[in-house]
Amino acid sequence: MTCKNLLFSFLFNISKALLIIIISGVPAHSQVVGCKDPLANNYNPLATINNGTCAYNTTAYTPSLKVDPISDTLLETSGLQWAGNYLWSFNDGGGEAAIYRIDTISNALLQRVYLQGATNIDWEDIAFDGMYFYVGDFGNNVTGARNDLKIYKFPLSAIPDYVANPVVYIPSSQITIINFTYSDQQQPTTPTGSNNTKFDCEAMIVDNGKIHLFSKNWIDLNCTHYKINSVVAGTYIATVVETLFTNYLVTAADKAIGNRVVALLGYQNSGTANHFMYLLSDYTGENYFSGNKRRIDLPGVTVMGQAEGITFKNGYYGYISNEKFVRIIGGFPFTVTPKLRAFDIRNYVSNLLVTYIFTGSGNWDEPSNWSDQLMPPPAMAANCQIIIDPLPGGECRLNIPYTATTGSPITVTAGKIFVVQGNLTQE
Repeated sequence: MTCKNLLFSFLFNISKALLIIIISGVPAHSQVVGCKDPLANNYNPLATINNGTCAYNTTAYTPSLKVDPISDTLLETSGLQWAGNYLWSFNDGGGEAAIYRIDTISNALLQRVYLQGATNIDWEDIAFDGMYFYVGDFGNNVTGARNDLKIYKFPLSAIPDYVANPVVYIPSSQITIINFTYSDQQQPTTPTGSNNTKFDCEAMIVDNGKIHLFSKNWIDLNCTHYKINSVVAGTYIATVVETLFTNYLVTAADKAIGNRVVALLGYQNSGTANHFMYLLSDYTGENYFSGNKRRIDLPGVTVMGQAEGITFKNGYYGYISNEKFVRIIGGFPFTVTPKLRAFDIRNYVSNLLVTYIFTGSGNWDEPSNWSDQLMPPPAMAANCQIIIDPLPGGECRLNIPYTATTGSPITVTAGKIFVVQGNLTQE
């Protein structure tokens, strides 16, 4: 049997049936509103509805250094994305209309991928939905009045193996464009001058078939979450969803793989340019600011450079990159090279699911087909999940008997192939 659905129906149906039985046998109680996060200092163990009021002690954290420098080519790495079991980045505005496959251990640049027909006016972030890349050409800090904001979309499957193809050109026929304007920006736009606008943007995720943008507000130091209700080529209005006062400039965003956690990265444009990361969790629907909002204090510019790229590799671990930073301090030149750093959020977010991701092609029982060679155990715990996301054109073959546990879902990425061969049972 070949399954392409997002969730096994028998697991869903059984879970639903159990839920009905439990509800029918438990008397109704009034809901309790409060902080549901046991890591917060105002945790209420009786709370059943998270009202977004969780408060946390000041938390300082320094992401570990992985690669220094990333590459001589990526001097202004402005976006970062994990896809196809590799890390991808690109240069800021004015650079080539290209993304680069990079190594997370050395400073090797593995592949250059050029987008034919595209221009890099001000590329700022990159997202991935399991099949397609999305590159945001929406940087708007020079005048605040760009009328050509756009997102380039193209399939990962259009990029061949890097060993035989170190340089690739994706034809314009495989690239679609999503154009947009902001719902709360007056049209036609009015120039406001350099770094003096509410309508700059450097952060984007794609979630549930929609594009979510997070503004870099130079005036109010808050972040507005906008939503485009499609990922299909066309012209759209990005509508306001919610606003969060960050007190820093948001420069990147990503969503943890398999977990309902969104990370916002940014820095203060003053003093030592302290950096910060907001971890957004236990939110309602797509209102990412409605739940827990835990701020993590990162080092200043002398350590972090000007960090503008963030991506998750799995449900809790990921990478941060920074542009080359050059300033005169105390009469002497000071330089921070473009670096790659790694972070781990397991100590800062509660109730994370342990995620096992099939990223190769072939048999289930081959460790090399699993992300970080971590195979799911024979007996899955209740806080675990499996994501089937084979290489483009590949498949996952369940070639051994396996028992799935109710409450630990197996999710197949849209458009990917999972061949069960009659070996899957449920308990």
